[in-house]
Amino acid sequence: MKKKLLAVLLLWTSFFAMSCEKKSAVNSSNSTGQNGSLTRFIITGNYLYTISNDALKVYDITNSSAPVYKNIVQVGFAIQTIFPYQDKLFIGSNTAMYIYSTANPELPKKLSEATYFVRGHDPIVAVDSVAYSTVRNEFGGGVLNCFNIKDISTPQNVNRVGMTNPFGLGIKDSALYVCEADSGIKIFNIAKAYTPVLKNEMKFNETAYDVIVKNKILICYIKGGVSLFDIADIYTPALIATVKN
Repeated sequence: MKKKLLAVLLLWTSFFAMSCEKKSAVNSSNSTGQNGSLTRFIITGNYLYTISNDALKVYDITNSSAPVYKNIVQVGFAIQTIFPYQDKLFIGSNTAMYIYSTANPELPKKLSEATYFVRGHDPIVAVDSVAYSTVRNEFGGGVLNCFNIKDISTPQNVNRVGMTNPFGLGIKDSALYVCEADSGIKIFNIAKAYTPVLKNEMKFNETAYDVIVKNKILICYIKGGVSLFDIADIYTPALIATVKN
């Protein structure tokens, strides 16, 4: 029991090191589709990228005690989230997904964009040749978008799955976790990347907003704290503990 409690505390500390609040999370540069998706600034290499309502700002943090402002890039309007994958930035607005290259980290270059049929709040994750985005509108409902990004210059929205109230999402192997607030977490099998198949609907008496996968642990940001799950079985998370502020 003591070991489990210690593990929970370490994960709790790790979680808040990445995210004092989930709206302002920091992700590592070696993203594999496992970081939180409701983020407004990220760190990749020696650079910090932040988003405002319409722009992407770049800071050199080689000297962490004295960040140096390097650039600003106009993106669009109603920018909400940013997600790093390999040398790309996936930026979500309430109308589109924008993809930028960080080959030149001080001056990200726009590669492409894809607009949505449903407008609303928009987190994104990406892995391999696919990007997943949930779009939640203000009047209830939303969709899970599946983008083919094999050709990064022309992302194709190849599938849309209806959702109840989608928020953040994350990936572990062939499992896609999508938070649905009071409806808990929906877990999809994405062995066929562009055709998610619902495997499990997990309700646990909490309001689920976003997830981070940390090895075999699923860290779920809930209202007022976090819930930690063992995902040795990726489709059937087992609750370890819930920690409230």
